[in-house]
Amino acid sequence: MRSLYIIYNIILCALLLLSWPVLLWYMYRRQGSFEGLGERLGWGWPPRLQSQAGGKLRTSWFHGASVGEVQMLVPLIQAWCRRYPEAGLLLTTMTLTGRQTAKRIFPQARVVLLPLDLPGVWPLFFRRFRPACLIIAETELWPNLLHHAARQGLPLALVNARLSLKSFKNYRFFRFFTRSMFAGPAVVVVQDQVSGQRFAELSTSPEQIVLSGNMKFDLLPSGNSGEQILYRNLFAPEIPVVVAGSTHPGEEEMILNAWEKSLLQLSETGKDACLVLAPRHPQRFSEVAEFLTLRKVDFLRFSICKESSDRAALSGVPSVLLLDTLGDLIHFYRLSRFAIIGGTLVPGIGGHNPLEAAVFAKAVIHGSYVANFKDGFGYLDDQGGGLPVAGEVELETLFRRCLQEPAFARDEGLKAAATVDRHRGAVSRTMISLEEVFGWDREDKV
Repeated sequence: MRSLYIIYNIILCALLLLSWPVLLWYMYRRQGSFEGLGERLGWGWPPRLQSQAGGKLRTSWFHGASVGEVQMLVPLIQAWCRRYPEAGLLLTTMTLTGRQTAKRIFPQARVVLLPLDLPGVWPLFFRRFRPACLIIAETELWPNLLHHAARQGLPLALVNARLSLKSFKNYRFFRFFTRSMFAGPAVVVVQDQVSGQRFAELSTSPEQIVLSGNMKFDLLPSGNSGEQILYRNLFAPEIPVVVAGSTHPGEEEMILNAWEKSLLQLSETGKDACLVLAPRHPQRFSEVAEFLTLRKVDFLRFSICKESSDRAALSGVPSVLLLDTLGDLIHFYRLSRFAIIGGTLVPGIGGHNPLEAAVFAKAVIHGSYVANFKDGFGYLDDQGGGLPVAGEVELETLFRRCLQEPAFARDEGLKAAATVDRHRGAVSRTMISLEEVFGWDREDKV
């Protein structure tokens, strides 16, 4: 097995040396800067924390790839911190937006980007942060990381884990190399039985596999915190607000076409409705603004009104509000009459989390491409709250009905919230499994 890791690292380092200009170009194109490059290469990390007595804190390390995984981990991390309040908290992410979200939600934590899976980086990382356990969201498996964690005797868990058929086939094809990766975790907490069976076939011991359900159903609507003041008076109560969240190229045009055609058939009062358009990736904010300008759409960038005052205010209600800020989408779901989930209307993405809107009792409109959240969309469609469409014409019809019949949208939203409630409990089941495998006694936190 050691020879396989040597071959893996030779190939990895050779690819990095040969392709670093392309990687830098891709990084700049995707995020618009080279921010975080140092953290990815193993420098620029914050200093280690120490307790008031001078002893080193025992550190719990959680990893979530991006914004969705970080938000999914929130109730689990909160439960863990309540159980072990004196332990240090380390969060790693793959994306800048994930890192920003984690810093905002957990200001007490050290939050850094996960380094590239280079052989020399992990010894530096472990010496700097000295994690006592590693809890990874879903199935983020990096060979050098897992190999070094095993050598260090670091307890490892996968939570909310799932394996798509495509990923399963790929891992199985390289089983000669991936076998040790799947045998390494102390516990694998899976979303569904199919994923559990796939992990078992890839060398995870059946005794280490626990079925919990999907932790994303345990997302709770935030209360009326000080953060809500910013949004409280943004729209008058009678203004219908519709949110298109996490949209991708090709979807904005489809949604806008359906939106404009719907407004043409509404009464004068209904025409005061506002579409909140929230592109998935920050680097597309300017691109979508240019698209709206070329379409001669009456739109406003939310960043402008947000920066102008402690309390965001609109001088008038635009036909489209471009949500070009990070961390605000969840609040607009609260304000909306219903929501459209991006990544579902065009192929190749697989959709984004519909439960972020459903938890606020909002009807969820979505397209056919929902592979990433198949269970979530499936439950909503079967049990209430999900409104699938097969194209722009059906989207326009559903827009018009939800705007003309507020009671219909409200009833579907209540069904969505009830569906979410029926499937809660994965966090508590996961927490029990983690404590059974490598929980700490209260007197052994530091």
